Amino acid sequence: NKVWYEDVMMDQPDDRIFSRKVLFTELKRANQELNYNTFKWLMPELLSKGLIFRVGYDTYTRSMPSGKLWYTPDYSKYAQTLLNTIESEYPLAEFYVFESILLNEFLNHQIAQNTIVIQVEKEVGSFVFDFLDEKLGGRILYKPDEREYQRYWRENCVIIVDRVSESPRDRQNPHHMILEKLLVDLFAETAIKRLFSPGEYPLIMEIATGRYFIDEKKMLRYARRRNAAEKMIVYMETFRDDCKGKL
Repeated sequence: NKVWYEDVMMDQPDDRIFSRKVLFTELKRANQELNYNTFKWLMPELLSKGLIFRVGYDTYTRSMPSGKLWYTPDYSKYAQTLLNTIESEYPLAEFYVFESILLNEFLNHQIAQNTIVIQVEKEVGSFVFDFLDEKLGGRILYKPDEREYQRYWRENCVIIVDRVSESPRDRQNPHHMILEKLLVDLFAETAIKRLFSPGEYPLIMEIATGRYFIDEKKMLRYARRRNAAEKMIVYMETFRDDCKGKL
């Protein structure tokens, strides 16, 4: 049986472009009880069901675009605020922001409880931790081991870890996770690996490679720095063989 928001989206023109604000307005027009917090949790559902497709930062459309897209992480307001706060306090620091709900675009089993991982250069990490610890009231961990993570993790927890030097980045948005880095860190970064099931990785790769442009040379160069190149190469070759078998 269809749920109410499916009918709303199916009535939209295929070529219509939405921002989050416009999309929320359209859905609330059909359901006055909808609030923005519920809408935020509804977004992954709309994406996973193919009712909308992301085509850029805060830009969505009703129909699957022809051709591949450039990946742009769609950060939550909370993660974007953290990014801006760190950037303002430490303008010269090199850091990247990852949040677990970014993976919902690629997963069957949606992540509901968000975790934010900030990869920051080693010399600055402890200062960033102390700075954010005062603002977040203990909802932050500094390079936690598994025991500490299991004991102290809370929803919207922020985890500070060391940044790997020469990580690939977007020059226009230097603190964003580009897709090549994201796919490698799912293999190599402990703080990120523990946030989803390894069994989901094939689907993540299938959707990512099918939907977005990926610079394999850039991805493998970074994978070598993270001692994950062999795993990535084996997986990519297996994935290509699977694709050929489906032709």
